Amino acid sequence: MFKRIAWGIVFLLLSVLTLGYVFRMPITQWAIAPSLSQSGVELHCLDWSLNSNVSLSVNRLCLTYQGHQIELGGIVADTKKITVGRANLRLNNSESDPSSNEPFKKLALNLPKERPKIEIKRLLITHPQLHDELTVSIDEERLNTFVVSGDVTAEIAVNNHKVAGRFNLADGLLTKIKPIPALTLNSVHAFTFDGLTVDIKSDIDAEFTQAFSQCPVMLNAFGDVNTHYHLNDNKVSLDTQQLTSWVAFDSTCLALINNQSQREFIVKQLPLKWQIMISDTIKFENEQLVMPSMLLNAKNSDAKLSLTNLAINLQQPLEQAKGDIKLLFISEDIEQVEVNAALNNLAINGEYQLRIDELPNFLPASAKKIASTGQFKIANVLQLQQNVDITSELAFAELKFDKLTAKDYKAQFTTELDDKQNIKASLNSQLSSVAYEQYQLLDVNNHLSASSSLAVGELFVDLNSETKLAQFNSDFLNLSNIRISSKGLQSRALQASHHVFIDGVELVASHHISAVEHPFEITIAEQAATKLNPVLQQFEPLATLTDGSFNGVVRGDVNLQQAEFTLQVEQLSGLYNDYLAKQFSSRLTGNYNSGQLNVAPTTFELNELRAGAVVSNMTGNLSVDNSVARAYQLTGDVLGGRFALDSYKVTNEAQQSLVTFENIDASKLITLDDKSGITLTGRVNGRLPVYFDKQGVSVKSGELSNQGTGKLIITDNAAFDAVKAQQQELSPILSLLEDLDIQGLKSSVDLNPDGWLYLGVNLKGYNEAQAQQVNFNYNHEENVFTLLRALRLSDEITQKVEQEYSTKGTKND
Repeated sequence: MFKRIAWGIVFLLLSVLTLGYVFRMPITQWAIAPSLSQSGVELHCLDWSLNSNVSLSVNRLCLTYQGHQIELGGIVADTKKITVGRANLRLNNSESDPSSNEPFKKLALNLPKERPKIEIKRLLITHPQLHDELTVSIDEERLNTFVVSGDVTAEIAVNNHKVAGRFNLADGLLTKIKPIPALTLNSVHAFTFDGLTVDIKSDIDAEFTQAFSQCPVMLNAFGDVNTHYHLNDNKVSLDTQQLTSWVAFDSTCLALINNQSQREFIVKQLPLKWQIMISDTIKFENEQLVMPSMLLNAKNSDAKLSLTNLAINLQQPLEQAKGDIKLLFISEDIEQVEVNAALNNLAINGEYQLRIDELPNFLPASAKKIASTGQFKIANVLQLQQNVDITSELAFAELKFDKLTAKDYKAQFTTELDDKQNIKASLNSQLSSVAYEQYQLLDVNNHLSASSSLAVGELFVDLNSETKLAQFNSDFLNLSNIRISSKGLQSRALQASHHVFIDGVELVASHHISAVEHPFEITIAEQAATKLNPVLQQFEPLATLTDGSFNGVVRGDVNLQQAEFTLQVEQLSGLYNDYLAKQFSSRLTGNYNSGQLNVAPTTFELNELRAGAVVSNMTGNLSVDNSVARAYQLTGDVLGGRFALDSYKVTNEAQQSLVTFENIDASKLITLDDKSGITLTGRVNGRLPVYFDKQGVSVKSGELSNQGTGKLIITDNAAFDAVKAQQQELSPILSLLEDLDIQGLKSSVDLNPDGWLYLGVNLKGYNEAQAQQVNFNYNHEENVFTLLRALRLSDEITQKVEQEYSTKGTKND
């Protein structure tokens, strides 16, 4: 009976053991899963068996911890050691796995004080962001202390609340994580992890080289970096104060500059090596990068770039960024470049200073003592609706460009752009002098303003300008007191009008500039001709306009160098030395084309001309053909008769003109002084061929003859009486001339360019008192210039006339 009961118990136990072994998988998971779950570990699969030596063999074990999955296989476990033949660790991609949203917790692993040690012969690690999978082996030399070898070299110590260790990061590992061919890295990192935070102390020696357009740039960093990362709060802090970093540009970059002068200049100015210095902790928090201070300091140079109080949103780095920026650049040829700016999201405010003693010689222009300062405010930098406020000042002592030289330039520039995209800009500039070849401008002041709207489809710019010039000088003309008021509209082309005052002369000009044409129109309002005296007297210092008015219109195209014009002159009067012209009137119509000036034939009138003899009621015709002026068919009253000039051209080429006289009053021609005792009555005709050449003016084979009868009376003429007294034998003959009825008078006229006049006079008449017929031949020589001087108005009369007309001219100014 006892034996039967014993066998029954044994059979029952064997049955239980057999059933337990057969159902070992669900029973094990039911027993182990709750304890693992307390540590945040989920058990998904377990397949084990017992070996013949009563050791545990696990063919497959699947675990999940915070979204990371590990699959173990080929496990052999006994009381001293657990050996894992193979393992696959699939790390979670926190951006795609929903479970990654679960908060991290402090480590509470509840590790047993005694357990078999673990060895993993081959662990395969994968992650969506890894370039290649990592293969490592893990050996637990001491309890909870693991040595990692393979692709990763590390030593890790695990306890209930912390994981700590060291690992190396080098080029070979980087090629599998994320290949960076230009990076050379050798670093050692010590870390601690408590489930919520990671602290890493790194010793880094890295070098990175990148070529931009065949320009190698090298970044070198070495030293210690301390990193703290809070997993739930996503807070990262970097302490890089013990890290030394350099950015260096290779000298071969300068070979990209083909111009040798530019290359030599940049070599002297631009430092190739810069040190990056971060004096405080860098923080990443709430998707923001906070950097209290960073300084880029050029080696062997005073150039510095500093960033302070920098805060950047990593999701929107351009739209949300704050910080202060300061640039200071001083070099051999640049005295100072300084920029101070404050960045506040999409707004930037700042100021700048620039000082350069002289521009580099490779530039097309040269300038000395250049200085510029300014302030700027820009809001909504990356948006269409921007706000801009810029104020700038520029000055230089001298600027030379080609044949242009400008001295003592000062300018103030302002521009404003509001949120409705209305823009306003102004430029106030001053120049002491501007010279171009023989042209010179003195004391130039200009105010230019522009306004527009950037919100419309097509851009229209309204322009206004006020320009004042104290003096315009050239080899042939000097002008003063110049003022120009301009208005314009710039769209696809420029349309502008200008109100110009030059020494009191007023005119209005308008023009239209496009890519193919540049038409213009100049309107000269009717105004006093005396305003032209400052210009006229530069060409003829002895000339003065005393009365009259003028007006005109000029239309043309600058690009085509063509113009048409109309000029009206009314009642123009003036003085030249002691010559007087009164009331000249004409209307000139012409054109300018291909460098040639043409004026259509037109008439003119001149009421009076005093040039020795008084010429009145003069009329004639004017024209200009291919820049050669011609006066023709001139007629007028002179010496009681009429004269006519067939044609005269204003040219250096030799020419001949014919002057004819009709019905000239002989008494006015001969009698100069009533006290002379000589009177001549009658009428005279004449024909004078006048020649103009390089030697001067001459008359050849001219003729004078009487028209009808005349009379010659000589009484009490001292010179005539002296001749009779000295030459008694001629006295009877000469006495016949004292009372002579002239029947015929002929004279040949020749004038040399030196002014000498030769007259061959043949006089025929009858002396009634002596009943004697007279035939008198006489040759006379006299310098015509002296004669004309004798015929002019006396100085006293001229001064009175000039005073009278100058007074009238002043009233007409």
